[in-house]
Amino acid sequence: MKTCNKISLLVLSVILAGCSTSGQRERWIDVVDGGYNTDVPADRASVVFYRQADALDGPTVNIYTNNQYMGSLQPNAYRQEIVCAKNQRFFAEFTKWDKAYLEKASKGNYYNLPEGAVSFFRVVKNENGHPELEAVSPEQAESEMKGVKRQNHTLSRVSANQDCSSFVMKKYTLEASALFYFNKSSYQDMLQKGKEEIATIAQEIQQNAGQIGGISVIGHTDPEGRHDYNDKLSYQRAATVKQVLEENGVSSHLILLEGKGARELVISNCRVKYPNNAKDRQECDQPNRRVEIVVHGLGK
Repeated sequence: MKTCNKISLLVLSVILAGCSTSGQRERWIDVVDGGYNTDVPADRASVVFYRQADALDGPTVNIYTNNQYMGSLQPNAYRQEIVCAKNQRFFAEFTKWDKAYLEKASKGNYYNLPEGAVSFFRVVKNENGHPELEAVSPEQAESEMKGVKRQNHTLSRVSANQDCSSFVMKKYTLEASALFYFNKSSYQDMLQKGKEEIATIAQEIQQNAGQIGGISVIGHTDPEGRHDYNDKLSYQRAATVKQVLEENGVSSHLILLEGKGARELVISNCRVKYPNNAKDRQECDQPNRRVEIVVHGLGK
């Protein structure tokens, strides 16, 4: 399993040193096309994502923050939002490409942003021709954003008033098929590769032990079967994952368990797509059968 280690490696205090909140409250790149705002709350960060006209070929690019939709960028456009400063995960992908919304839940890079300032990210093309976000300095952004228009035609789902004292440092999503034999949940029924994957996660958690305020282990199932059975199965799987985390040195008092059954589906239309084919329906539902390990950071 690939993991993102950029929380500890990326400190953006130099490259993302933003514009001071003192002085001019509105900075105009071009009076016709609009400008980004430098009025940033002292305990928050502001981010500007921009896509130059010739950045890459392809349709509209969607921008996500911590799994939440922030906005969409057409060529020669930018988007600005207020976010928490610590451990923000940003991800970009072409619209309609991630139809099951699996990539936005797990991909992207984590950043620590300077408080009270604006940080800049531009859309670039990766080796596969898909969009990727690259952090740039304010000076580079100002040069490249001349003539780039503000794009606000869609509603952001990122709340500017969220509580930043408790933030998600990292979220791991483990498919149940990689953890347990089908429809099983006990320690004896856990696959060896599943135990090894959790052991690796436990090592990462312990490396940041002093920054962690709590860990949520959340089980999920597909919608097949009774609701009470799914609730019980999802909770038991979460409890077994907790057991393996503890075996590998994670403190038990940090971990909270939850079984959500089939109430938070990643894919919700498998029965519609395959009403008469149980095998295809089971394969379609695989992303729904999962256990999430959510690591929460300490507030100030």
